[in-house]
Amino acid sequence: MARKTGAKNGQEFKELRKLAEKSLRKRFADLGEFPVEDTRKLVEELRIHQIELEMQNEELRKAQVELAESRDRYFDLYDFAPVGYFTLDEKGLIVEANLAGAELLGFERASLMKKGFSQFVAPGSQDAFYSHRKRALASGTRQVSDLELKRKDGRLFYAQFQSVVVEGKEANAIQLRTAIVDITRRKLAEVALSESHSQLEGRIEERTTELRVTNADLQKEIEERKRMGESLKKSASGLRFLSSRLLTIQEAERRQIALELHDSIAQSLVAARLFLRLSLDAKVDCPLPGVSMERVFSMLGDCVDELRRIIDGLRPSVLTDLGVTNAVESFCAKFQSLNKGIEVKREITAQEEGIPTELKIVIYRILQEAMNNISRHSGAKTVKVFLRNRKDGIELGIEDDGAGFDVNDPTQQGLGTGIGLSSMRERAHLSEGAISIQSRKGIGTTVVVSWHY
Repeated sequence: MARKTGAKNGQEFKELRKLAEKSLRKRFADLGEFPVEDTRKLVEELRIHQIELEMQNEELRKAQVELAESRDRYFDLYDFAPVGYFTLDEKGLIVEANLAGAELLGFERASLMKKGFSQFVAPGSQDAFYSHRKRALASGTRQVSDLELKRKDGRLFYAQFQSVVVEGKEANAIQLRTAIVDITRRKLAEVALSESHSQLEGRIEERTTELRVTNADLQKEIEERKRMGESLKKSASGLRFLSSRLLTIQEAERRQIALELHDSIAQSLVAARLFLRLSLDAKVDCPLPGVSMERVFSMLGDCVDELRRIIDGLRPSVLTDLGVTNAVESFCAKFQSLNKGIEVKREITAQEEGIPTELKIVIYRILQEAMNNISRHSGAKTVKVFLRNRKDGIELGIEDDGAGFDVNDPTQQGLGTGIGLSSMRERAHLSEGAISIQSRKGIGTTVVVSWHY
């Protein structure tokens, strides 16, 4: 292409020279009238000027050749560049396109000319493409945007647009020169990274939620353990109190039993032994006046009765021999006979066969404790005792019309020297029963204990 351009320029210079010679001959047709010396000087100047013109023409030809070669190199670079290049007019029509750009879209380069570039933009990127052109034309500075384009076969791909404003060939015309790079892999990597990030965020959120739930459960467990610890402390304190009270009561009972044995049985047995010893030594019925063997037998009988009373206090034989219902009935009868001012109403309807053996002594001891409290502290006139079956267990109740007390007052939990309410509660709880104690001052007290089995 450079050689063709040089030959064309040489022909133009020859024609120009002919025109110049013709003009010169016409202008200086009358040179013959000038003196020879002047003519010689003029010719010399013309020759110098001619040489200068030829040198300038040679420089001009070289510049034109270099310009042509530079233009050819530009077109080669433009056409074979690895990046797609497009030149768009103000309306967005394709004016120029290089081979890489045509290949990106999947078209022959010639078929792209004068087509609107927007037809190669995916529907979702049309607004972005319009804004990109508008910003570039308005600002005159380089604009960069990421758009989604579609090929001839309908496949979509992501591309980065970089556009600058250039002057068009026509007067006052401006164009956009746009470089397009396929960034599909980068976009897919970004999408994959975004999805991975979202998944990671989701997992973090799930794990955070799990940790919150676990932490809440741990907090609940800690609170529960604290409550259990406090409950255990209270139970331990209660057990220590009960143990102390039980030891006190045990010692008091032992002291009472010892006194009873010493004051009644022991003296009677000593007297009976003395009478028998004297009778054996004297070989007579009785050496003491007014004392017979009948009197000795009567004293021994009293000792036996006293021993039975003490034994019944420790472990009632009627409970072992006849069962808890008869033991309750017998206890209520004895209680009324010993407490003449208190009427005991009984409602004993429970069936003996269904009551567990280990529960019978618990029922008897709670009844014994409740009735002793009534005898010592209530001043009641009437007591109602019931022992009846429930659907899934048994229920014991003791109601009185005595003075009553404040169940929330800890000073009244012991009710005198006995272990009182605390003892009944512990017996009920240790036997897996439920106890209810209700009392009002001046109205009376109701104790109900139920067991499920």
